[in-house]
Amino acid sequence: MVMKVKKISIKRIVVLVLAIIVIIISILFFKNLASDSRALRKIGYEKQEITVILDKLSDNYLAIILDMEYQEKLVDILNEKYYLSKNFEKYLAFLQDNQDKSTNDIIAIVNVGAYKPWYEDTKLTDLNKGYSMLVNKFNRLSDDYDPGDLVNISNQYAYENHIMKEEAYSSYVRMWRAANDEDLVLIVNSSYRTFQQQKSEHDRAGDGYAARPGHSEHQTGLALDIVTYDIIGNAFEETDEFRWLINNAHKYGFILRYPKGKEYLTGYNYESWHYRYLGVDLASKVFESGLTFDEYYAFYLDN
Repeated sequence: MVMKVKKISIKRIVVLVLAIIVIIISILFFKNLASDSRALRKIGYEKQEITVILDKLSDNYLAIILDMEYQEKLVDILNEKYYLSKNFEKYLAFLQDNQDKSTNDIIAIVNVGAYKPWYEDTKLTDLNKGYSMLVNKFNRLSDDYDPGDLVNISNQYAYENHIMKEEAYSSYVRMWRAANDEDLVLIVNSSYRTFQQQKSEHDRAGDGYAARPGHSEHQTGLALDIVTYDIIGNAFEETDEFRWLINNAHKYGFILRYPKGKEYLTGYNYESWHYRYLGVDLASKVFESGLTFDEYYAFYLDN
């Protein structure tokens, strides 16, 4: 009986001690919170802004803000849909010299790395991503990269001597037939290129018109330049074929890779003819998001 009483007493003491510890920690936490709130108010942040800042920022990032003057766009940045906490310091650094830019652009530019000069600080493409691999001016393929599973594209669907990855080709044929059912004709005029072929293309055209070798999606075997009869360049966007592709390409796994108005994010001029195979599921998600593939990759695939 005595032992039982002792056990109950010890248990009560332990519970009491734990309760006291929790109370002390809570007091310290709220005291610190109140202190941070006062400091933020002193800088110039209002109550609603402070709530967002304290909710979104870690102690390390909060310390940075407390060391700075009032940042007018800070809360807007924290509330952006595609905000990435790992990029917080980069957002702040970019903002200092780009106060005129919208918070949406600040987020997008930093996320895709476009705050850096093109082709600076490049890295090898993550091949483990498969069809969702990213190849752009910051992500490169090695000079000996071979996509494998390459097949010839029938002259029914393309000009002569074109090849691409087999799965992407099967999807393209289905897309071609669906367009053809509506009396539209799609023609491939560029497909897979080796590293050396891209080098020759770049040597001829330069940075303004061609990707550097290793940085072209054509080396993946997943990219196609699609036009129709008697059409050159962006005159393609005036055709019924282009309008059909814009609304339907994702249903067959393709996206318009370099859309108009997004040059500052993709690093490439608008190309109404350049389509990239991602697979139906991913292409549909990118299409529905309204993002460039660079933006989508940065937030959903590389995060």
